[in-house]
This record gives sequence, C-alpha cells and structure tokens, in this order.
Amino acid sequence: MLRIGEFSALSQISIYMLRHYDEIGLLTPENIDRFTGYRYYSETQLPIANKIRALKSMGLSLPLIKEILTNYAEDYELKTYLETQAVHQKEKIDLMQRQLTLIESTIRHLESPSPIPSYSVALKEFPQHNVVSYRQIITTPDQEGVLWASLAEETKSLCLHYTNPQWNIAIFHDGQFIEENLDVEVQKSVVGIYPDTGLAKYKTVEAFTAATLTFKGHYMNLPIANEAIARWITDNHYKISGPRFNIYHISPETENSFDDMITEVCFPIQSE
Repeated sequence: MLRIGEFSALSQISIYMLRHYDEIGLLTPENIDRFTGYRYYSETQLPIANKIRALKSMGLSLPLIKEILTNYAEDYELKTYLETQAVHQKEKIDLMQRQLTLIESTIRHLESPSPIPSYSVALKEFPQHNVVSYRQIITTPDQEGVLWASLAEETKSLCLHYTNPQWNIAIFHDGQFIEENLDVEVQKSVVGIYPDTGLAKYKTVEAFTAATLTFKGHYMNLPIANEAIARWITDNHYKISGPRFNIYHISPETENSFDDMITEVCFPIQSE
C-alpha cells in the first residue's frame, strides 16, 4: 500500500488533486485508516491515475473523465466516445478561429477611422417571412420614395396586417453598386396571405443568414456603410450569396429629420 504522498510522487498528481478526486468519486483511495484518516492507495491504481492524466491533457473535464472511466471500459467504446469529443473540439477550434479573425479585422478597421464603425457588423439569422413587394427600375437612388408610394397605393385595398416589428426593406437586384437605372424592390413584412394586385406581389422569403450593419444618420452615409460591410465580409472569409438590401427602422415615413434615420445595411452571405 502507498501513502498519499508516495502515490502522488509516482502518479505525478498533486496531493491536493488526489483529495479532490476522492471527494468527487473519480479516484478513491483503496483504504482509509479509520483512526488516523490516512489515505492509502494501491500500485494497481497507478494505471487509472495515468489514464486520468492522459484524458485531462486532452482538455476533457473531470465529470467527463469520470463518465469515461465508469461507462467506457472497452477500447472500442472509448474510441467511439473520443471520436465524438474530437468533433466537439474541432467545432470549438473553428469558433475560436472565427472569433480571432473578427478581432484581427476589427483592429485593422480601427486603424482607418470612419463615421460608421465597421466593427459593428453582426451576423443575423433572418427567419422565413411573408412580404408584399413592388419592383421597378428607378433612374437614381433618390427616386426610391416613388416605389414606396406605389406599393402603398397598390395595397391600400388589401387591409394588410404588418408584422411587429415591421420590416421596411429595399432590395438592390443589380448585384453591384450603381448610381443610375437601379433595379430596386421594396417590401413590407406582413402577417397572413394576400392576393397579387398586378404590380404588387405577395411572396414568402425563405430563411437566410446576413451580415448587417446598423447606423444612425443621413442616407448619404450608405456608400460608406456598404463599403465597410463588404470589406468585413471579405476579411472574415464569407461570400455574398444574394442581393444586398436595407431595412429602414426609422425612415421619412415617421420622422422628418434625416439625422434621426436608423438604417440597417444587409448582405446575405455564406461561408467560402
């Protein structure tokens, strides 16, 4: 029999940790003197101690190690279990790598001050939703208001029920940044099913992921926001998977001052 200090020296597990392992039922002494309270271990427990150290070096928690020692005695069972753990660890590494890339790209962007902070870009999951929309070619960006007026006129007889919160969305279908003859579609998110009116269309938009940047201020900042988010997408190894769009959270529909506008610039994306 080995006293706890001797077992500690042979197993290279500290006395403190051996006591902790005993408390949680991971590695209990083979015998405890009922009069002195001294813990005694057996040489046959050294392989178990070694296995604990090996599993701990893999980054496994003590509860997981206890589960392994209790339930996975056979090598093939342990192999299957560790394969699952390997998948989880790879997922953690991938997540940490993405987070590191975000930090590094933010540092680079902070070196070039901008009225719109690109570090505010966030990934968002947009659920499936229903919209009514109106699509038309407009000569210049400032003609977008005409589309909203046309959508309102086309749908005023439908008694639309809007979502809460409501999304007022403008989608730019050209696939590039142009200043003339823009192919623009405006949408309002709705609850329920409605008929097409000829010019206004009802449709369901499937779920997707987008990189988004929300800013307060005049629409003249939109080109800066578009540039910042496009750079963020490239730096973080995503690719654009659909036409960019804006969500107008606060717009001239409810506010008069352009300085109070709240706009969310969105780019549908997917991993490269």
